[in-house]
Amino acid sequence: MPEKNRTPIKIPQAGVAITEGTIIEWLAAEGDQVASGQPLYRLETEKVEIEVECPASGTVHLIGQIGQPYPVGEDIGFIDP
Repeated sequence: MPEKNRTPIKIPQAGVAITEGTIIEWLAAEGDQVASGQPLYRLETEKVEIEVECPASGTVHLIGQIGQPYPVGEDIGFIDP
């Protein structure tokens, strides 16, 4: 698939004052088929722990590492249709 069809997986803005988040668990493995809206990973910030949903359906490719903090908006993976 061409790269332009990929949907990025990003660190979401989990609160107004939140500037970064840490992946604490991937709920899908590299190469898994995922569905839009399915829980994809657990994210921890200074104030909250949340489950982040898949932004699209397709094959997931993981870049972000568990335990590593990432700034809001950072690409931590992508989904190929």
